[in-house]
Amino acid sequence: MDDIKEQIVNYLSKRKFLTLATSSKDGEPLTHPIAYVNKEEIVYFSTGTQTRKYKNIIKNPNVAYSIYDPTEHLDEVISVQMQGKASSLTNKKEINEINKMLKQKFPHMSHLIKEPDSVIIKISPKSCYFMDYSKGFGYRDNIEY
Repeated sequence: MDDIKEQIVNYLSKRKFLTLATSSKDGEPLTHPIAYVNKEEIVYFSTGTQTRKYKNIIKNPNVAYSIYDPTEHLDEVISVQMQGKASSLTNKKEINEINKMLKQKFPHMSHLIKEPDSVIIKISPKSCYFMDYSKGFGYRDNIEY
């Protein structure tokens, strides 16, 4: 695996939350806080089929998300800005595996996974900006998947 892709996977693995961007049926952007797990560069989360994010994803699976650690100093900014394609998991074995990962990472939220209308969403990456301002203000690597 390429060094920058490895850094991205490492960064994803050490965080718990991201901000997901979807668009409404009218094309208006919306953001959603998401608790997630990842396998390599693929991100997964659980949501209900009645949520705005799920309905938006069904209409337009093109999504984006960002993850960063708040800081007071610009030269400390490190961030992942990912564009990807979202889809619902249908394979029972994969669903069970991701549910287990979610329960381990977020034990206090495990009751949400049992909701009858919950689904697992998978975000497959298309492109990513991995920003690291410690290398210079505005520094970013652009990765294509």
